[in-house]
Amino acid sequence: MSSVISVCVLCLGLASTVFAGAWTQKQKGYYLKIAANSLESRSNYDTGGVEVPKPGMGQLTDFNLAAYVEYGLLDRLTLVTAVPYKWLSDERSFDTGIGTERTWGFGDLDLRLRWQLKDRPLVISVAAGGKIPLGYHVDEETRVPLGTGKVDGNIRLLLGRSLHPVPGYLTGEVGYRARSGRYSPEIFYALEAGWAQRAFLFKGYISGVRTLGACGAMGQTGLVGDQNILKASPGVIYRLRDRVELSLDLIHIVSGCNTTTGTTLAAGITLKLQPE
Repeated sequence: MSSVISVCVLCLGLASTVFAGAWTQKQKGYYLKIAANSLESRSNYDTGGVEVPKPGMGQLTDFNLAAYVEYGLLDRLTLVTAVPYKWLSDERSFDTGIGTERTWGFGDLDLRLRWQLKDRPLVISVAAGGKIPLGYHVDEETRVPLGTGKVDGNIRLLLGRSLHPVPGYLTGEVGYRARSGRYSPEIFYALEAGWAQRAFLFKGYISGVRTLGACGAMGQTGLVGDQNILKASPGVIYRLRDRVELSLDLIHIVSGCNTTTGTTLAAGITLKLQPE
């Protein structure tokens, strides 16, 4: 059970939000997850948080493959990295007919270090890092941007607690993101709980982003900009082998402003190694 708890599973939103637990990997241990994420949406939350149809009665399709890796540099120091490859499509009606815009490519590389300060009874960690654009073209007029094209930095505090002898855990984080360019800084947070039963781990989480600027003052069709987003997700993990797990998550956007609506289906496979 300890191996399950020590590698609390990440959350992939629209491939731009990554959440992991407060625990660190042992030195030379690793955790690799590859996930496929799919979203179709016909509405947005506008600047006032009201759900409205997308312009032109359109539809956004967001499919991406995301890789997430944790590697133990030291027992209490873990390198965390994540990167998505995206296929985006925006289809909407115009006076002249149906118009479809598509784009694909790598998004932003998420890179950070997590340092565990305390391991019992409450696990306490801090992490610092940022997001780095991977060379995609930035077009202010596109309806399907791969990212902002700017480097962001962030710092976060993470807390975790095993519920032993009950086979479960609680973990959460709160952090601050400084964004370069024209976009405002953000506060973000997440809370996850999990319970293990034989080869299954059932989990649920909530996560959110709150802009410190004016929501919707700038942005592109609910994909980038100054936004508020609240998500909720149930999920299940199946331990196929000691080092291999399969996962399924439903990530629902509960509320927000200047963001798309919808529910992402995420299916993943995990490979892990925990040195003795």
